[in-house]
Amino acid sequence: MTPQQNKPEKRISGRIFLIILIVGAIGGVALTAGSIYLNASPTGTALMTGTLFISSAGQLKSGGSESVYVATYNVSLAAISGTGTMNLTLSSNTTDLLRQHEFPVTDFVVTPNNLTMTFLGASVNLGWINNSTVWHSLNATYTGASGPNAPATELRGSISPTDFPGVPPGYYVVLSVSIPSQPQDNIPFFVGPVAAWETPTRIVVPPKG
Repeated sequence: MTPQQNKPEKRISGRIFLIILIVGAIGGVALTAGSIYLNASPTGTALMTGTLFISSAGQLKSGGSESVYVATYNVSLAAISGTGTMNLTLSSNTTDLLRQHEFPVTDFVVTPNNLTMTFLGASVNLGWINNSTVWHSLNATYTGASGPNAPATELRGSISPTDFPGVPPGYYVVLSVSIPSQPQDNIPFFVGPVAAWETPTRIVVPPKG
């Protein structure tokens, strides 16, 4: 019998093999999820909801004046392949200033950090808000805000009061939308392509640390 034949054969127990298999599977899933997020391309298809806030104060804080007009609208936004519709419905017990409530949307593109679209000839850019102290109530949303009296901390994205027919140019507007039931205080996740009017796919990437 040769020396090689005298060496005991090394075997992996069933338990160790199972552990190796599980670890390998978890690693494969993690790498796949990371690849999906890192290589996520912009999409023109999504279903979103949110709010439109309007204030005659020209800024977010009205200073407690009773004469300031404030209104809130519910927003529903649906787009397929870059084209869709945004609907605004008055939700506050105030006068309805808007002369138009349904807006055809084109050039709709959403990425993990920005949402861009065009309606009534206006190009709008809404930036993602994540774990902000100033905008805490709008965390985990895509938001644009503008007003002539607003400080820099109350301005976001690219939007204007005149984008909404009926709103005077001196007013303050905040348009905020997000995917229904998405996690709060998390980094943006990729919105995958979906069939018409279905809820978009959500791939959540946990924050580092």
